[in-house]
Amino acid sequence: MKNKLFGLVSIFLILIIASFLYFYKLDKIPSGFYIDEAASAYNAYSITETGKDEFGKSFPILFRLFGSYSPPLFIYLCSVLIPYFGMGVSVFRSVSVVSAIISIVFFLLMTLQLKVYKHKASYFLITFFYAITPWLVFNARLGYEETLGYVIFNIGLYFLYLAFEKPKYFLLGLPILSLSSYASHNQKFLLPIFTVFFLLVFKKEIFRKENFKFLFFSVVIAVLVQIPNLSIITTNAFWIKNISYTNGIPIQKTAQNIIVQFLNYYSPKSLFYFLPDIDPQHTLSEISVMYNWMVIPYFLGLFLLFKKIKEKNHKFVAVLFFVSTVPAALSGEFISIQRALPFLFPLMIVIGIGIDFLLIKMGKFLAPISFLILAFYSLLMLYRSYFVLFPNDRAVAWSYGFADVADFIKKNPQENFFIDNSRNLGLYMELLYFLKYPPAKYQQEVTPFIKDHYYEAPILGTDFGFGKIRIGGIDWTKEIYKEQIIMGDSLAISDGQAREHLMTGVFQLKDPSGNIIFNGYKTNPKEKCKKELLKKNPSRYCFAH
Repeated sequence: MKNKLFGLVSIFLILIIASFLYFYKLDKIPSGFYIDEAASAYNAYSITETGKDEFGKSFPILFRLFGSYSPPLFIYLCSVLIPYFGMGVSVFRSVSVVSAIISIVFFLLMTLQLKVYKHKASYFLITFFYAITPWLVFNARLGYEETLGYVIFNIGLYFLYLAFEKPKYFLLGLPILSLSSYASHNQKFLLPIFTVFFLLVFKKEIFRKENFKFLFFSVVIAVLVQIPNLSIITTNAFWIKNISYTNGIPIQKTAQNIIVQFLNYYSPKSLFYFLPDIDPQHTLSEISVMYNWMVIPYFLGLFLLFKKIKEKNHKFVAVLFFVSTVPAALSGEFISIQRALPFLFPLMIVIGIGIDFLLIKMGKFLAPISFLILAFYSLLMLYRSYFVLFPNDRAVAWSYGFADVADFIKKNPQENFFIDNSRNLGLYMELLYFLKYPPAKYQQEVTPFIKDHYYEAPILGTDFGFGKIRIGGIDWTKEIYKEQIIMGDSLAISDGQAREHLMTGVFQLKDPSGNIIFNGYKTNPKEKCKKELLKKNPSRYCFAH
């Protein structure tokens, strides 16, 4: 009774701390609303309003977002929430928050079933450190699909492991794993890879006579769940996320660079010391995905894991540990903490094996003090990195300020706008979301070619337009001769260009550090043409004035 009360109080406190970390300033941090978040949110809005996505495709199996496709579960789930909670940034990020909180519960349940820790307190201590890892905190606050797919897959793993002792759980394990493929591309490719390795490694435990009935029906259900995916498996849409490009050219992966990429995901430099991902949108400031002190229990945990590799529970962890990074290694030229998110679950279990060993060796006096200090240090590092530095350092990478751009457009309904997207092709989606542009109206304005060739991965192009807004690269020989407001970053429109073309500054956006990141200028075509007439070198567009 005493142990049960300790466990309930411990997990309650862990969930309270985690909920605070995940929900605190959720609408403000990350700064801005990243284009992937905006795309998911607007398409959820479009489904809610019309039953179609932005291009007019009715209830797609995969959503066409920018240059790739997104599994549908996150968007459909958000479309159910919108009528009740609205379109605020925190609504969409809350789906990931709840997913991360659920993942904490199943992390504890999984470790309790695995029984890889000897000290009773280890299960709750390690669950606490799992809950506050930078990797999970970062993903818990994202408004797109990665965390949802991650938790569904982990729930499936839990029931699959239970099936070793109670085969009826195959009926939950395999179908839930199958369902996860509709939540994230990570799980879509991890599902078949893990299933093959799982069946090969545990064939003696699985293919027993008493398991056959449950195994057969679980496979049938899992395959039935895959019918929508199988219906488009021959299309470019199904595979495009697993192809990496450089300047539009597919990267040719060799066995050597796949192996190097695979090993990079296990490198202590990537995990504990340096930024593992070259994309600033995916990284935190001055911290990696795991705390640097975890490197010691990491190596210790690996040693202890392989020391008992013949035992079923350790073997299960080892399969997860190595299989979970395979899709990420196959799909990218660089490390991606998004694609490698499934690795967090087994990684923390392995680190936990090391922590458990140290907890026992340190004794009753030294262990509590040591891990209390580490907990305080970790939370301090997390607070400094995520809640102090990250909102400023990564603001531009997170599409900061487009809510203000949209507000300016709303306040000037009489104006025409041209917005440069040379460095952000997804900019149009930011404006669709923040303007809450009517989906039914936008579906009439977008080219029908994409809807008619939806799963063939048609090129979106770079120019977009809706209402009184046009978006593309600025053609200075043409746009300055139209009555409109031209907007863009400082690389798109310099002060010198504004003066040269007699434009007047009407909007300025600064990042949290005070740097100017976006400008708006009103054109003056009549005065521009008068100036050119005096020089006897007028543009042909001047004759319209």
